[in-house]
Amino acid sequence: MNDENFWSDGLAPYLPALNFPFILHHIATRPQKQALTEDPQKSKKKTEKQPVSTQVSTHFLTLTYAGLHVLALELLVYTNSSPADTNETEQEPLTTIFISKADSSGYFNSNREDAKLNLGDVVTQILKMFIKTLSRPSTPTRLCLFARAQSQYIFPESGRNKQKHVLSDRDLIKWWIRVTSPLLALFSELRSARLSVPGAEQAEVKSFLTYDSETKNLLWKEGHIFCPDGDRDIELALRHVPSFPDDPKSRFLDVLVAEGRDGITTVNQFFAELQMRQEFLLGFVAAIVGIEGFVEKKADEKTSFACPLVENRVYCKIHDAIVTSDYSTEKLARNATAKFIEALPKSSRHIIRGTQEISKAGSKGDADRKQPVHQINVIGGGLVRKRTKPAQTRTTFAQQQATNAHNGSSESQQATKTDQTDRGSEDTEASKKMKV
Repeated sequence: MNDENFWSDGLAPYLPALNFPFILHHIATRPQKQALTEDPQKSKKKTEKQPVSTQVSTHFLTLTYAGLHVLALELLVYTNSSPADTNETEQEPLTTIFISKADSSGYFNSNREDAKLNLGDVVTQILKMFIKTLSRPSTPTRLCLFARAQSQYIFPESGRNKQKHVLSDRDLIKWWIRVTSPLLALFSELRSARLSVPGAEQAEVKSFLTYDSETKNLLWKEGHIFCPDGDRDIELALRHVPSFPDDPKSRFLDVLVAEGRDGITTVNQFFAELQMRQEFLLGFVAAIVGIEGFVEKKADEKTSFACPLVENRVYCKIHDAIVTSDYSTEKLARNATAKFIEALPKSSRHIIRGTQEISKAGSKGDADRKQPVHQINVIGGGLVRKRTKPAQTRTTFAQQQATNAHNGSSESQQATKTDQTDRGSEDTEASKKMKV
């Protein structure tokens, strides 16, 4: 598969065959050094500049149809070689893909009443392509995300669009498990697939998980992937829990460092105290999802994306073109989409003509998920939460309230399904822009 057809060949079977093509835009930042974990002893050496072996690149992808944004994803990709002279603590090379944000606008419009667009299938396929492309031979790959329901994450004011299907917190967790379960088949050696819902009982967490349709065994387990099970009472959290942007785990790690407890708090203590944080005690149901394993790669398979690499300042300018716009109405969303596209390098554009038959649109992914993995148990009623225990930390909720008040804008992902509506006509100028 050459670079020109990479996205088209990969996504076309999951997009309905319509009059206009879909447009995928993909940009990424140039890799820069940024540690995921730290050694508490070395991190205290403030006067010494510690070398860092991990590099991170931010990928931003949008899917457009008929001049309107439909879907957006922001993924952070971390790679490291972990030499012994750094202040990082991974014991082996590692590739980590963190799903920072995912959002839909609710504006998928076509003249076909029976045309369906299953965004869950599209997200699954994009993640498959990232894992297969960026995984390295003999190097474990991780996929991580933090899920908490919100009305919008990337498209401002899109929650006011009545066509947008905004999921509840429980439905969001089930949606992400359904979307990520097909990824398990990519791993030739699956180390772990875990779901953690801070504050929830173990039995309740299991009700979110999927079973193997043949063996009836759970494909997922309750918990997290950040430290081997037998070492969690002795290993320090700062050495194993990664620090992602706008993530509640990262905020708590910062608190431990500020309090001077980073050198004594174990992984199990960290997660026990995490569920006592204010953002998990306000009636929200949030989840930490993680997958880790090895992916086999053939010699001729892609190892990178042919997308324009931009400096951070350019990326921020492009990103701001979306996050400072208004997607509350179709007209405003169309203007916002055009504004964003104008800010992009032309080489970021990939034209994709959907090949999925209209009568079958939305069903392909469901069929795939039945082959060996993927039935979702529907939860009835609310979560049973653990009784609160006295906090073993000097941090008060008041000290963190200001920080936590802002945590909802970008720490989690909301993926939603779009309902189909009739449209009398397509926007002529928007359709012209989409022609090659």
